[in-house]
Amino acid sequence: MIHTEKPSEDNMAASATTPTSTEVRFNKDAADDNAVEVRVVSDRKQSGSSSDSRRGRRCCPKLFDRASGSWWNPKFDSSLIEKEFKRSSLPQIRRRFRYALCYIILACIVWMIYLAVLVGTSSSSEGCQNWWGYFVGLGALIILCILLILFTRTKFYQKLVFKTHFVLACVLAGLVLATFAYNPQCTAQSMSVVATFAVCVETILMMYTVIPLPFLPTVVLMSLFSVAYETLYFCRYNLEPARLGEMVTTKIFLHICVHLMGIHIFFMQQVRSRSTFMKIGQALVARKQHQNEKELKMTAICHLMPAVVAEELLSKEENDPMVPRGVHRPFRPFYMNRMENVSILFADIAGFTRMSANKEADRLVFLLNNLFGRFDLLCAKTRCEKICTLGDCYYCVSGCPKEQEDHAICCVEMGLSMVESIKEFCEEMHENVNMRVGIHTGTVLCGVMGSRRFKFDVWSGDVNIANKMEASGEPGKVHVSEKTAQFLGDKYVMKENRSNQTPMLLGARMKTYFIEGVKDAKKDSDSEANQSADSPEDGSPQNGASSKPLLAKTGTPEHTEEESKPPPEEVAEKNKEDDSGPNLESQVNGKAIPKTGLKYRKVHAESNSIEVPSKGPENGGPSPTPSLLDIIQDQHYQESNALKNGSNPGGGRDSDAQFVESVQTAVQTEGKEAYFYKPPVGNLLLAFNENSTEDLFRAQFNPNANSNSRNDPHQTGRHPSETISTNRYNTVFDVIIGCAVYVLIAIGCFLVFEKEVYWTILFLITLVLQVLVLLVTLRDAFFAQHPMLSKYKLSFFHLWYPRHIIGAVILGLPALAVFINSSCSTETGVRVNQFYLFIIVVALLHFCNFIQLNSWMKTVLAVLCAVVMWAVLFVSIKQCPESGSTNGVSTTGSPMTTPVSGANPSMGETMTVELAVVLILLLILVWFLNREFEISFRLNYYGGVKAAKDKEEMQVEKKEAETLLGHIIPSFVTEQMGHSGKYSQNHKTVAVVFASVINFNDFFEETYKGGKECIRFLHELISDFDSLLDEKRFQDVEKIKTIGSTYMAACGLHPKTSSDEESNKDLLTMMDFAIEMMDKLQMFNDEGLRFTQGAFKFILRIGYNHGELTSGVIGTTKKLYDIWGDTVNVASRMDSTGVANHIQVREDTMKILHPYYEFKFSGVKKVRGKGDMITFHLIKKRKVALDHDNTEYPPKDDS
Repeated sequence: MIHTEKPSEDNMAASATTPTSTEVRFNKDAADDNAVEVRVVSDRKQSGSSSDSRRGRRCCPKLFDRASGSWWNPKFDSSLIEKEFKRSSLPQIRRRFRYALCYIILACIVWMIYLAVLVGTSSSSEGCQNWWGYFVGLGALIILCILLILFTRTKFYQKLVFKTHFVLACVLAGLVLATFAYNPQCTAQSMSVVATFAVCVETILMMYTVIPLPFLPTVVLMSLFSVAYETLYFCRYNLEPARLGEMVTTKIFLHICVHLMGIHIFFMQQVRSRSTFMKIGQALVARKQHQNEKELKMTAICHLMPAVVAEELLSKEENDPMVPRGVHRPFRPFYMNRMENVSILFADIAGFTRMSANKEADRLVFLLNNLFGRFDLLCAKTRCEKICTLGDCYYCVSGCPKEQEDHAICCVEMGLSMVESIKEFCEEMHENVNMRVGIHTGTVLCGVMGSRRFKFDVWSGDVNIANKMEASGEPGKVHVSEKTAQFLGDKYVMKENRSNQTPMLLGARMKTYFIEGVKDAKKDSDSEANQSADSPEDGSPQNGASSKPLLAKTGTPEHTEEESKPPPEEVAEKNKEDDSGPNLESQVNGKAIPKTGLKYRKVHAESNSIEVPSKGPENGGPSPTPSLLDIIQDQHYQESNALKNGSNPGGGRDSDAQFVESVQTAVQTEGKEAYFYKPPVGNLLLAFNENSTEDLFRAQFNPNANSNSRNDPHQTGRHPSETISTNRYNTVFDVIIGCAVYVLIAIGCFLVFEKEVYWTILFLITLVLQVLVLLVTLRDAFFAQHPMLSKYKLSFFHLWYPRHIIGAVILGLPALAVFINSSCSTETGVRVNQFYLFIIVVALLHFCNFIQLNSWMKTVLAVLCAVVMWAVLFVSIKQCPESGSTNGVSTTGSPMTTPVSGANPSMGETMTVELAVVLILLLILVWFLNREFEISFRLNYYGGVKAAKDKEEMQVEKKEAETLLGHIIPSFVTEQMGHSGKYSQNHKTVAVVFASVINFNDFFEETYKGGKECIRFLHELISDFDSLLDEKRFQDVEKIKTIGSTYMAACGLHPKTSSDEESNKDLLTMMDFAIEMMDKLQMFNDEGLRFTQGAFKFILRIGYNHGELTSGVIGTTKKLYDIWGDTVNVASRMDSTGVANHIQVREDTMKILHPYYEFKFSGVKKVRGKGDMITFHLIKKRKVALDHDNTEYPPKDDS
């Protein structure tokens, strides 16, 4: 379940003014079943802990979560939550009130029909006109009820709900008391005192249950009503003084029974409804957090790939029945599409090697992040899709994964803007670099590769051509192919490239062009200013002319007028400040995006964090999508802010407002029926629609099924989140009320009926049984963990059917007492029959107790008892001899229509008919109340089920979100970014491998299904390599990325204490990983390529190197973790100059690994930028490591 905590109830006065706060916290250190907690905590500091301790020692639990502490007036300690509770519970109160009005109308109609028949058949109606008064009163009540039903449909009912109920209560009480004003001699035209007593107790019970007023007013009003009724009764009828004391005591006991049942039901209903509201509210808060986790997950993926691709991948995961919920295999299913007319752009920083020389890691990452952040903004404005960054190369496409007619224009605008943007970058940062841009248009396969550090990528021969277009271009120019030029029309001024370095296409040279500018410069220069103020909403370039790209101005970061361009040394110092960097105002389509949503929306100089370009709601578009850095920082902010809530004086009211907002939003979107009106149960049997939910509902009383929820360390065994509405405490109150009602009725029977021995014995036996049941419930509620009592297992009492059997016995005991004491004595016939009927009425109402039991069982038992009691009375009237004595009742008037001397014999039949009417109406009320109580009880349980279900979903979504973020950026990187907003690190010793499937191009056949099936095999192979990362021995290995068919990984990037031993361990781990990659490839060739029957096998070539490098996170809309440095470049050269099926290392690496592995000399290789380099190939791993003093290395010869 979702655990809740609240302020201590010991200092309620203080808690009324102490703010509280609601937290949805992910507990990373807890077990899975306690990983998510919805906590409602107090903002009090250390004093709260001591009060919580005192609360834990209390034997009685709290009323409900966030209770104010008042037992006489149960309400929340927050006025906001209490007000929302009343608003949310109003539909259910209105429904019950309408049902009560309908019941009153039905009762009035039945009594009017009965009186009409009685008057028509009466032979002694002369001089008696009582019937018209009843008709007028009942008719007026019907009209009032109809008007009240109509009134409940107006908005005024919500404002006057309690006043409306008070008016109806006064009218009902007044009409019942008015019956004593009529002539008691005219019994043939009146309701007997038994009928009026039944109406009286029905009114009392309805006021406590379905016509609710505040607790104290209800108790006071109904108590005054009982006193007034019995006062008029005893004053109106001159009862025998000798029996007056017994009769008064018995009537008092009967009224006490009704009030006890009413108060118990009222109190538990108030507590349970508020507990249900809090549970559902917590579930809604949890679900909102669940939605945030889903949005986080979706946004994280969208930072890695286009949203349309992410949505399709997630839909496949959720709809795939073969993938269990919570098993994280979202990208193992293959996703790849073939798209035509896609423009591909490669851009390389000319002069990057010179710029990166002798620069610290923070500075280098800052420069790249600043530059690539500008390019990310340009990508969004030109509607291009960023693929990735490869070192100092920027790679994007247009027309993929969504088709675009102006894809070539978008790419050209992107390229021109990049050239302009890097000029501004050089001016601001005092650097001297340029951009070399190449663009080609063709067909691509787009999709996702691998299962770790995956990214959206494109593959095809046209991609290779675009790469060659960049390599053969010139700094500061955009180089386009002939095919791309065909899509540009006459929009740009192009100059043909006549250099001999043009790329080859199918063995022949292709025509290429350089973009010189935009045609009609004069015409467009006038519209350029207008465009910057009012650019098209779709972000497409305007037709016009300009010597510069249309989006160059809006695509670069802007400074305020007060900011000056700082020298490099000052920029480096600004890393310590949060808001000292360039003011990179997020814009989309020329419109600035306001900073809304997440906590971290500032621009950080050190990380160049730029807001994601998207249209905000203020501009008529959807809410702006946060950047990945925003997500990471906001998640860290929420976690850290939860720990600081105690010092936030306004946190309580804000969190209560968020709680209320969650409830209101859910009710508005899904309707009141979904939460506070009725649980998903059948209309007839009230069983849950889902069998699994029904089974859990029936098993909830079993302590073994809920043993995990009882972890309270105190002797009472009570969990801190348990309340009075918890089943075991509710059962205690049910049994106590049942015992009290039975004892009071039994005492009344001893007072009124003849004292028989068998009745005394039966009473003692049943009393002992009830006491035993009470002790069992008390033990289960308060002493379940007591060392002496916990060894007694009483699970029998908590099973569904035995529980109902025991409950049925307790419910039927008052009726059994009446049945045993039924008498037909001539001497006391009138008095006995009168109180016999009084006790029958109260005994039947007792079947409304035990609201945790099935309503139909209680109603059927009530019907059976009513039939038996009516039959006993009928037989009594037929068999008892008439007597002239009316002991107990004066001859001036009888309080009930019992046959006496000289009376019409049909009077007995009239009484049986009236009793039948009383019992039928009473049973209808019992059925209605039992039904409403069970619905309320099931709604309370369903709220807890929803809370637990949402918690489970939150845990799954949390794990998925964390895993996805880990697949984009390592967890240790996101943790630091959550604190500082940046990540860049110099590493002293890191092992790097480049593993290339060198013959994949031979396997790739673009003419067969567009090459999609060929890419599928590469995807599976890369995924097999990724599966190695799940092994514990390779937990420090980080996959960096895949570049085409090349796999790049490193070891030694994780934070650790630096030492030679640990550095060597990373090198050994990386080498073992490379060896395992070779083994995985062999297994894949044997199994995955079995269909080729050995005709084709993939060949792997691995380059290995170690040394110093820089790691960091760069980018804005799509931040990616990458590594840079000479070590990386040499590792790549070890791969490109290596030999198939071998792992190649340089000499320095060989000397370190020589004690653990066998190597052989592979020759002297020419490495660009490094000259000649001595290399070695791995032979195998040694079974026993050599002594480190052994310096006998492999001979350097060509043999």
